[in-house]
Amino acid sequence: MINAEDLMQSQPQALVHINGCSCGTCSKAASVDLRLRTVLPQDPDIADGKADPRLAINYDPLFSSVLGTGVSRRDMLKFAAFAGLGGLGSMMSSGAAMAQQKQADGTTYTKPFDPVVKIGYIPITDAATLLVAHEMGFFKKEGLESEPPTLIRGWSPLVEAFSAQRFNLTHLLIPVPIYMRYNNKFPVKITAWNHTNGSAIVVSKKSEIKEPKDLGGKQFAVPYWYSIHNIISQRIMRDAGLTPVIRPQDAALAPNEVNLLVLNPPDMPPALAAGQIDGYCVAEPFNALGELKAGGEVLRFTGDVWKGHPCCVVCMHEDDAMDPDRAAWAQGVHNAIVQAQLHISANRKETAQMLSKDGK
Repeated sequence: MINAEDLMQSQPQALVHINGCSCGTCSKAASVDLRLRTVLPQDPDIADGKADPRLAINYDPLFSSVLGTGVSRRDMLKFAAFAGLGGLGSMMSSGAAMAQQKQADGTTYTKPFDPVVKIGYIPITDAATLLVAHEMGFFKKEGLESEPPTLIRGWSPLVEAFSAQRFNLTHLLIPVPIYMRYNNKFPVKITAWNHTNGSAIVVSKKSEIKEPKDLGGKQFAVPYWYSIHNIISQRIMRDAGLTPVIRPQDAALAPNEVNLLVLNPPDMPPALAAGQIDGYCVAEPFNALGELKAGGEVLRFTGDVWKGHPCCVVCMHEDDAMDPDRAAWAQGVHNAIVQAQLHISANRKETAQMLSKDGK
């Protein structure tokens, strides 16, 4: 079902070299688009380019996908007063519009309920319960029809697809639905845990990083700004006396600065192997893959820093979860999820084989 090695090699794009590199060999070694590194512009208020302690929260990474780079969060919020946009809301507004629209007579049109379970997922172990529930026929046992789950490579397109109601069941990094609901008033509902712990920081052996303080002056990737991975990574860095910053990869770094960038989970191991980044924080299977295939090694497990921390959660649209007319459907969906969780706990090796494409 999920073959991590295939994911690393799929959908190759032109490599963006750093530091003026013009070699002709590394493109083949790492066919991954690192242009995401520039999604966050430097703060226009800082003429000298020095690190700003507010930098990590001043920008929304999704602005660039809507308006391009060079827009600060403050300027965006000013613009939002006129345009009705703001952060994740710019993506989710289209989904909300699809769900409810005003008719010519003033009445509200609500998108008809679709009882088919439609799952969107990122290829990490957090999605295991949803995938196993479909593969083992647990939805069917509850009298529900489910489509084969749809693999999405990155968090932004998954959030957008969910908000547009392409999927009615998904897993999201726990900060995402919180931000969606309380900042953007989007009707998302967290209905279950996917897992706790289960992520790690992987560093390149070539970088000679033996402890967190050695991350100074390095390039470090997280899967999403709104992620526990970003939160824990920055906590580790700050505890080691380091300052996380967000800059272009060819920008100079002080010895105590770590440059953060966003990469899709499948793109992290090849980027590490090619020397484009020095480390990353993500969920499995891309930590194991980093060690086995990308010349990496685990530096810290996130659960050792924050024991039992949440990671991904099961999410539904609020009307699907709360509408009394859909109560039996929602209960059936979660009965299937619980069955999948119990099955995974009792059959770990079988589950690992099930989730791998070749079953090995």
